[in-house]
Amino acid sequence: MVARPTSWRTRSANSSPKRGNSSKINRVYPDRGFSRVHLALALEELNVEFVVRAPQTRKVQRCIADHDEDTFVTDYEMARSNPPTGRTTVRLVVVPHRSREDDHFCLVTNRDVTGDVAQPLAEAYRHRWGIETSSRKITEFLPKTSSPTFSVRVFYFLFAVALYNLWVLTNLLLTPDRAVGSTPVLPTALFRELLGPIPNG
Repeated sequence: MVARPTSWRTRSANSSPKRGNSSKINRVYPDRGFSRVHLALALEELNVEFVVRAPQTRKVQRCIADHDEDTFVTDYEMARSNPPTGRTTVRLVVVPHRSREDDHFCLVTNRDVTGDVAQPLAEAYRHRWGIETSSRKITEFLPKTSSPTFSVRVFYFLFAVALYNLWVLTNLLLTPDRAVGSTPVLPTALFRELLGPIPNG
């Protein structure tokens, strides 16, 4: 059951992408800070699948306590009692935490999933962290500029992406057995020193 306040329905409908004028989004993986019922309602209204990290609230902890298995999928109601109110039923996906014993990694999704895909779904979500790390690393190669010209700022960003890719390739060549995912042999600070100063604009 889905309850949507009129004001939210209007906003989400108005924010829908126009047909033929944008790319189709099939699935999104928001950060746990976006684990909100109104985001879930908006994505459902736009017919977009989502997988989001679920904070271990008391309600989630009760669900975990009610199950003997470490890995399971169950129905879960996301709700907000304060205005603007809203509620919707999603699927709670729980798997064991990879590094902490007696802890769990929890997700909520509007996908119709079963227990056999819980682990693959958790691994797919974990891949987003690599994107966040890459974005943060790219800023370490980004020249500072006060230019308001869009083309200049785009060029600086693409230049930073090129330097980041060169840094990744260098580490891959220096890493024994070309082990992807290993700790970088060459830190970004040392790599920048080898390149020389990056001029600001």
